Order: sequence, then structure tokens, then C-alpha cells
Amino acid sequence: MGLTVLSKAISGKQDNAGVMASRQNKSAPRVYLLMGSDEFQKRMALDKILQQLVDPDFRDFDLEELDGETATSERIISGLSTPPLGGGRRVVLVRFANKIDPEEQRKLARMIDSIPSTGCLILVNPAAEKSDGKPKKGSEVIADLSKAARKVGEVHEFGTGSYRDKTERAREFAKSQIDASGKQISADALAFLVQRVGDDFAIIASEVQKLIDWTGDRERINREDVEAVTTETPEEKIFRFLDAIASRNTALALQLLDNMLETSDDIQADASRTLAMIARQFRLIWQARMLLEAGVKRLEKSAVPKQILAALPSESNLLDVIERQPWQAGKLTTQAKSFSQTNLRKCFDAIARADAAMKGIEGSVEDPRTVMRLLVIELATGS
Repeated sequence: MGLTVLSKAISGKQDNAGVMASRQNKSAPRVYLLMGSDEFQKRMALDKILQQLVDPDFRDFDLEELDGETATSERIISGLSTPPLGGGRRVVLVRFANKIDPEEQRKLARMIDSIPSTGCLILVNPAAEKSDGKPKKGSEVIADLSKAARKVGEVHEFGTGSYRDKTERAREFAKSQIDASGKQISADALAFLVQRVGDDFAIIASEVQKLIDWTGDRERINREDVEAVTTETPEEKIFRFLDAIASRNTALALQLLDNMLETSDDIQADASRTLAMIARQFRLIWQARMLLEAGVKRLEKSAVPKQILAALPSESNLLDVIERQPWQAGKLTTQAKSFSQTNLRKCFDAIARADAAMKGIEGSVEDPRTVMRLLVIELATGS
């Protein structure tokens, strides 16, 4: 049992024949290390592995669960050396494996090759705490143990990979859940669903269930259903808002602004957040405009000359954003064509004045909602 089993676990596909065949397969990995930020995927994979390896009639004996804080290398190896009673494997499952004492982890790494073919060790590492984008010390198993696990078994990280890979896995999972309900979904609606809810499997599972309940006896789920059931992302709201500004539709822009602020419990904080999102989006539009004027045909790093790459900001970098969310490329290109460099300079001046007014630095208007409405009028009319 290996990558095929885990891919089936993630897609939700499995068959009983495969389960029995795997239980009898003594050449299956002796160790699994499950890591990564997506706990839902991790839990799905763990459940499927246990289904594959442990005879349900002898689960109480053939599955031993330990906590990393109290687990020792000797106890783990002793548990794995006990022959299984059923037709599966003797499994020792260690949750919070990163909490195992570092010295015990080093001992386990040295002993891991002695795990018999009748045993399987499953180490589950919770989502790592991070600082400056890097895992904090002690939030992952040590390198020695990770290398040893990879040598005799498999290491799987969930919630990692490129945006494209994560999106593809998210689509496969969403479709598998819809297929299992007996319903169908159009390709356009499926892509829109993942765009709306992201690639977290727990959120996808919840939103798919809402869609299934919403459509009732109807077999097909369409884009309109997704729009009705799922929540519009902040990026989508801002895009619609900026589309209204770019098309000089002041009334619609004001309506969308009110929609963004209408449920606010703290108008000052929410208005400030909305202003920050507007400023960020205009910075992206400015970068897209600069690239278009430089003759760049595709908004990808490989298509941009090095000297232009160096001129782009390190924060809110357009190309980094598009790498994570490719669907933004077309929208940003369209909006960039709606604003000249002169227009953009005026917009940035207006945003700066609104920020100063919000902070009480200048101007006589104190109400945050009024400040934002005046900003929208200025952005949309250029006055």
C-alpha cells in the first residue's frame, strides 16, 4: 500500500477487494509519516490507511494509539514487535509525533529498520507552527526521524504544493463528494466552487454538503447554485467594486461599498480594512499597467525581463499573487486597461487622503462611512 492508496483516500474512492488485498500484502510500507497543514486531508488518509491495515474484528488488539508526549522509542518498537491477532498488521499510531522527546526520536530513527513486516508505525504530525514562513523548532519531527521514515516507508505532506496542484486536488475531492451523493456538477460550476471556497478540504466538504442540500431532488449542480450557497470571497467583492469604479458606475460602486460595510460591528475597523484592500488592489493594477506598457504579453515571471522583475515590489507582488491565484490575471489585465498612469496617480492621492482622514490627520470629515463614500465618488468620477 502506498501512494495509490493515499490518492484514493483523498478522492474518497476505495473498494473492499483492495482492502483485503492490502491487508495480506506484507510488503506494504512499515512506516507512514503524515504531515502538513490540512488536517482534514490528513485525517482522511489516516482513516483509509487504518481500514487497509487493521482487521476490524481485532482492532482493539491490533491497533495501539500513543500520544507523542508520553511515547518512547522502546514502547513503540515493543508494540510493533507484537504479532497481530487478525489478518492485518499490528499498527502503532502516534499522534502529535513532534512531541516525542528529541532524544527518543533519535533512538527511534536508529531502531526503525527493525520494525517487522507484520507491523506498521504511523506518525501523525499536526500542522506546524510557523515564524517568518518557517516551521518553529519542535513543531515537526526531527530530520533524523523523517529521513528514517522515508527510508523504510512513506512521508506525506497535506496542504502543500503549488497553487495549481492544490487546486487540482481540491477539484478532484469536491467532485468525488458530489459524485458520491449521486449528483453531477458542470465543469464551470466546479471551477467556480473551488475559486470561491479555496483548497481546504474541511471547508470544501462543508460547502459541498450545503450544495447537495440546496439542490434537493435536482441531480445537476450549476454555477447559479454555487453563487447562491457559497460566500463571495473578499477578492471577488473588491473586483466587482473596482469593476464598477473602472466603468465609472458611481451608483453601483457606492452600493457595493455599502454591501461590504453593512454588517459591520466596528465601522472604523472595517472601513480601514476595506481601504487597505482597495489600496492593495490598486497597487496590483498599477503593476499590471506597468507590465502592459513594457510589452509583457503574459503575467508570469518567466515572461517578464529581469530588469522589470527587479522593479516590482516585494510585498503585494503582482506575479506572486497570480502564481497563487491564476484566475486574477485576466481581471487585473482588464482593469489595468481601464486606468491610465495619470488616473492611477490620482487614485493613489485620493486613497492617501482618505487614509489620513480616517486617522484624523487631515480633513473635517470624521465618519468612516462618509470618508469611504467620498473616496468612491472621487475614484469613480475622477473629480
